[in-house]
Amino acid sequence: MAYNTTPFHGRKCRVEKNNVAMDYSEGWSLDVELEMADISRQGQNWKETLPGMASWRGSFNGLFVAGNTEQKAFFDNLVAAAPGTKLTDVKFLLDGDTNAFSGSLYITSLSVAGRMGDKVTFTCNFVGDGALTLTSAA
Repeated sequence: MAYNTTPFHGRKCRVEKNNVAMDYSEGWSLDVELEMADISRQGQNWKETLPGMASWRGSFNGLFVAGNTEQKAFFDNLVAAAPGTKLTDVKFLLDGDTNAFSGSLYITSLSVAGRMGDKVTFTCNFVGDGALTLTSAA
């Protein structure tokens, strides 16, 4: 698998649902972490740890356009549908095409903000379920 050799440009990083890029997105972030178990004991000068399980979470935000099919699918997942439904068809595009992070996730919160004289925006927070993968156009 061959990955890019130059930096990605943020303007092409989008969220995709059902293989369709969500319109009016402003950005996304992913956080991956590894839990560490403390195995320190008396008499030591330095802590010792063992690696545990990995997990991932993040958020994405954009301009609120409830008529956009992909945005509405995220909103409906938490607001109109039964909360806690796993989404298995989400990608975080790096180049607007084929390089992406993907995995199953749960929407954990939705924030909508509207200010007089400004745009209405939204932020979705999520927790990954299972492994996060990075795919590349070969």
